[in-house]
Amino acid sequence: MVERLAGGMATGEATGEANGPTTTLLGRPAAGYLDEAAGALAVVKREILRRLELAPGQRVLDVGCGNGTDLLDMAAQVDPGGEAIGVDVNPEAIEEATARCEATGVPATFTTASAYSLPFSDDRFDACRSERMVQHLDEPVRAVAEMLRVARPGGRILVADPDHGMWAPDLDDQEATRAVLAWWFDNVRNPWIGRRLPGVLRAAGVREVQVTVAPVVLNGLAAADGLTGLLNAVRQAGERGVIAPDRARVLQEQITAREAEGGFLMYGTIVLAEGRKALP
Repeated sequence: MVERLAGGMATGEATGEANGPTTTLLGRPAAGYLDEAAGALAVVKREILRRLELAPGQRVLDVGCGNGTDLLDMAAQVDPGGEAIGVDVNPEAIEEATARCEATGVPATFTTASAYSLPFSDDRFDACRSERMVQHLDEPVRAVAEMLRVARPGGRILVADPDHGMWAPDLDDQEATRAVLAWWFDNVRNPWIGRRLPGVLRAAGVREVQVTVAPVVLNGLAAADGLTGLLNAVRQAGERGVIAPDRARVLQEQITAREAEGGFLMYGTIVLAEGRKALP
């Protein structure tokens, strides 16, 4: 029987609903992981921000705000006169987000809260977003329905999550690669949530649901390993019997060789599902 790893992909990168140390499946502090991920996902983050269509004076909510960096960009767009609030279930993440906000002077507010019970009145926000959060939840529909509750009629809801069944590293042993990736990402609570997001939003009551598939191109081993922990996944897969040790060794050698030859490549996707709260 193959042993599963404990824990989710990252307790700190999203709200999840389990409190615990802010470390990731990759074995690194969540704050550092989020900073690395921000670089790899910069293009996707800009597209999310563009699609929110924020304007000065509006109110925006980031559910699962992590270290708060994304909310600072949103706060700048709703200033002057707007309101930018981030929530995360992990108080350590909120502490880090608050410190970053105070250092920049950007007007934003952070508070500890569950995605299932947002501490806001109905119809408050012009836009609500979450990024790489819903993948960690037991009840995704319930969380999106709560976002919908606090959005104003006609307000925008945007949820972005990866589809962990669509990672494509440049490796030759297809069978071993598939086995490693399936095992590694099954430690995320909802590894295929990306393809399910449109249904999640509709089930929560979101109207006019639209979907965009955003490519993630990880150029170089540092980017691929930083975001997905690929080398660690291959190593542990060999140690835990997911694949034979000799096949794991060959995969590791191939990854490092291709990096030396000009740069290892790995591709993936993040799904952006968006819509609006119904008008009265």
